[in-house]
Amino acid sequence: MKLHRFGRRSRHLSLAVGTSLLLVLTAACGGSNEPSGNTDTDGITAPVLEGLDEAERNRVAGLIAEAQNQSLTWIDSVVAPDSATAMFNEFKTLYNLPNVSLTYERLTSGELSSRLQQEVVARRVNTDFFGVASPRLLAELDNAGALLDYESPQSVHYADSGKYVTQKPGRWIAPVAYSFAVVVNPAIYPKEITSWADLADPDLRGSWDVPNVAANEGSLYWYVGLRSVMPLSTFEAWAANEPMTSTGSSVQEAQKVAQGQIALAITAGFRVSQTVAQTQVPLKVFHPKEGAVLSGQSYAIVNGTRNEALAKLFMDFLLSKRGQEMYTQLEGIPSFYPGVELTAEQQQYQPVLADLNLIPLDTSSLTDEDLEKYRTEWTSTFNR
Repeated sequence: MKLHRFGRRSRHLSLAVGTSLLLVLTAACGGSNEPSGNTDTDGITAPVLEGLDEAERNRVAGLIAEAQNQSLTWIDSVVAPDSATAMFNEFKTLYNLPNVSLTYERLTSGELSSRLQQEVVARRVNTDFFGVASPRLLAELDNAGALLDYESPQSVHYADSGKYVTQKPGRWIAPVAYSFAVVVNPAIYPKEITSWADLADPDLRGSWDVPNVAANEGSLYWYVGLRSVMPLSTFEAWAANEPMTSTGSSVQEAQKVAQGQIALAITAGFRVSQTVAQTQVPLKVFHPKEGAVLSGQSYAIVNGTRNEALAKLFMDFLLSKRGQEMYTQLEGIPSFYPGVELTAEQQQYQPVLADLNLIPLDTSSLTDEDLEKYRTEWTSTFNR
């Protein structure tokens, strides 16, 4: 069994995970939907319990009883720290858990991948809950026994998500998704972007950022998808236009464009609504006609967590309608939950998924050899 790390400077690094790790992780946590430990539900009250049938009420109340003094360590590649705090506070109120605490950190997908691999390989699980757009990482963690077996009752609301993104309910699920777009500062570059080929415009030479395809899995999938509808010559023309390499952080990329450090960047379009609100710089986001590759932001619980009850309850909350309403309102990212919509202002930067020309990409069918082929092609083309 191997775990692959896509680090910022490392092209491809494998870490061996033996059978003993699987046994350790399996023994560390039962992986059941049933609560364990203190399940005395006498006196347990919480707004979330109202309206539940008896079986579900008993299940949730048992988890609440067990989670009373637990703490959640959550790492994520999308959610802003302030958003995470707001969501967790709402969760505490709904589940009547005033004494639970949150340790939160937002990382790039490469940093998050490295963190999880190090914890799993060292058999020192510090992370309880995480979100990342990395189907290969999730599959490899699952194969290593590193993901808790828990299918939230809220998972039923995401039956259609599998049409667009790779997920495995009971191990990981993608309640939201985003796509790369072209983020432009019109004060520097006033032209419209209608096609990905427009990025070969000589007026952009040396003043724009491309994703770090050679080192970032999400960027690599984006390139694989685009190559299915566009010739290599398009990207050779990009390379001749001397782009710089993205930082790997959509927050930093949007800020760079707003500050005028670069004219444009290829990055997550949803992030721009936050940047415009913070900077008051009127950025534009273009979604080229050839299409977009969708990245599902997937969530999972780490097997072996000492805070299993709390992690299960927070997964339930995140996947609930209220959790998704907060997620979309705070982050401007579209949700798969039926009826949860972006505001009209947010849709200026990130259209609803139904309005995007999506390029189909079955990430589960891509082999290591396939990915290495495209990674090598990018590296050869861009000399990086």
